[in-house]
Amino acid sequence: MIVQLDTGSPVPIFEQLRAQLERLIVAGALPPGRKLPPIRALAANLGIAPGTVNKVYDALARDGLVEAAGRHGTIVLEHDRTRVDVGDLEAAADVLAVVARQMGLSDDAAHQALDAGLRRVRAQ
Repeated sequence: MIVQLDTGSPVPIFEQLRAQLERLIVAGALPPGRKLPPIRALAANLGIAPGTVNKVYDALARDGLVEAAGRHGTIVLEHDRTRVDVGDLEAAADVLAVVARQMGLSDDAAHQALDAGLRRVRAQ
């Protein structure tokens, strides 16, 4: 599972993790029936408090995306895939474009940085 948290971001860790897991579920990268990592394991892997992961899993359950199955873990549920919004990716692209301009990068340099980022994520 690809999840990256930015401790320097103004977006709270809880919201970063919740949004990323929701995107992975809705996009099908975490398909129905897949178990999410145990709370303690994911918290340790990300270097965050288990209570934060527990709150995220609870929020995803309230949204109908996962089900807490006790000892059997937290399982991704069947869901409506119409929630995938290309606008989210476009908004992220806008942020990348602004950062590239603020850094004085050319379009080619920005494209190269994005391509390198995609390769790094693919290799994970």
